[in-house]
Amino acid sequence: MVHFVKIKGGAPRGQGATEFALIAIGLLTLIFGVMQGAYTIAAYNFVTYSARDAARYAMVRGATSPQPATTTDVKNFVLGEAQGVNSQGVVVTTSWVPNNNPGNAVKVTVSYTFAPLARIASSLTLTFSSTSQMVISQ
Repeated sequence: MVHFVKIKGGAPRGQGATEFALIAIGLLTLIFGVMQGAYTIAAYNFVTYSARDAARYAMVRGATSPQPATTTDVKNFVLGEAQGVNSQGVVVTTSWVPNNNPGNAVKVTVSYTFAPLARIASSLTLTFSSTSQMVISQ
């Protein structure tokens, strides 16, 4: 037989702590889920915007510009924009079709291997990729 000890006009001892623990688990799960979702969206946005910005960077630095862009320049430009992401997971591929002269195209592909903060399985990763192509103007 269980006897509850009542406190002045209140509930049995420990009931408040138990209710708090039950609510806190759900609330913390929700908060960390929202944080993980925001982190995922930020990584996706990094990939899409950096591909576009890198193509624009290479577009204005064609063969006739004072400092033509190379694949290393474009990669360093993308890595310079990699704030809040693991730069080791970033892969940048740049190609000029057919070459770096004005009127031709530059194509930049940025890929990022995203590892969620709270992994259910240690091998769970997502790969985001974006490609941007622009006509070289200079």
